[in-house]
Amino acid sequence: MFHPLRSKAACAVFFFLPGLYYGLIVSRLPAIKMHVGLSDSQIGLCLFMFGCFGLLGLLFSPKLISRFSSRMVLCVNAVLCFLGLLGIGFAQTVPQIFVAFGICGFSVSLLDGAMNTQGVLYEKASKRPTLNLFHAFYSLGAVFASAAGSVCAALAIGSGINFLVASAAFVVLSLSLSGYLLSDRTALTSASTGSKKHRLPAVVMICAVCSLLAYASEGTVGEWGGLYLTGDKGADQSVAALVYGLFSIVTFFARLAGDPLRTKFGENNLMLCGLALALAAMGVVLKADSAYTVLAAYAVMGLGFAHVIPTLFSIAGRNGIIPAASATAAVAFMSYAGLLFVPPCIGWVAQHFSLHAALCLVPVMIAVIFILTLRLRLLSVRNSELTP
Repeated sequence: MFHPLRSKAACAVFFFLPGLYYGLIVSRLPAIKMHVGLSDSQIGLCLFMFGCFGLLGLLFSPKLISRFSSRMVLCVNAVLCFLGLLGIGFAQTVPQIFVAFGICGFSVSLLDGAMNTQGVLYEKASKRPTLNLFHAFYSLGAVFASAAGSVCAALAIGSGINFLVASAAFVVLSLSLSGYLLSDRTALTSASTGSKKHRLPAVVMICAVCSLLAYASEGTVGEWGGLYLTGDKGADQSVAALVYGLFSIVTFFARLAGDPLRTKFGENNLMLCGLALALAAMGVVLKADSAYTVLAAYAVMGLGFAHVIPTLFSIAGRNGIIPAASATAAVAFMSYAGLLFVPPCIGWVAQHFSLHAALCLVPVMIAVIFILTLRLRLLSVRNSELTP
């Protein structure tokens, strides 16, 4: 049964959880690398496992949600990802950590699909736009994770204990609130039926490609930002653990203001300004000598990227040709493709040249998103379904 406040709280907690899981992993990557003795290319392979099993999870996601409900998928994978997270934290060998990253990737992708389904259902039930707010809670989870990771790194607490203490209570909280999540069987059935009758429209395809590049660009902040600070800028682990947290806290507050800004300036204009800001910030990351300047630039990059992913999901969902669930599933699939292919490429370039050279790929990806967003703005003029 729909309860405005409790259903919103339940949905927000399940958006918070995957942000927490991912934030814990990336905030302690330097410690994990040192503990297990991983090279840059092996870190890239760990992230490849995460993305590969994430894509696999997204392939199973529609059938699992249709058969068991998004509520059940969220509950099961909240626990499964928690176990995978502990596997990463306490791993002693390279094979163990590969398996643990695979488990986390698979379960996080199922959480991602199911939580966005719940977000769309809540918007329909409440008749109010709330997806930006829910995505803000994802960022808040990453902020909390980064803060916890930084404190534990400063106190020389291992990543395994860090992961256990920081996440156990939130897993229990999410399960206790799961009864207030909404039923979705009817919506999913109609969406899956409609999705077989149409090819992906151009708008959805552009949003999917932009999402792939945006996820990949944002991913470099968490996955390689800390390693870049420790390896190239001489920062210690407690400072490096703050990278993704600063990025995420700026993203969190920017997303809270996302819906009013979209109404006032237009979603495409907001994206273009944000991408220009992110491009400039990444230039500072690559040029600056001070670790603290790099930290500040990554924070500004979070401001630039804050509205990109929620807006792409929103535009795709309002394409007017295929059901919203099918469109957002396509965008999510391509997003995880970015997590699959880009990290090993970054790792390979870092291993054979330098991490600095590898991160030079990020401005290129941002520039491509900017060009494709210009194309989206042209399509939005022709199609009134794309205007908020």
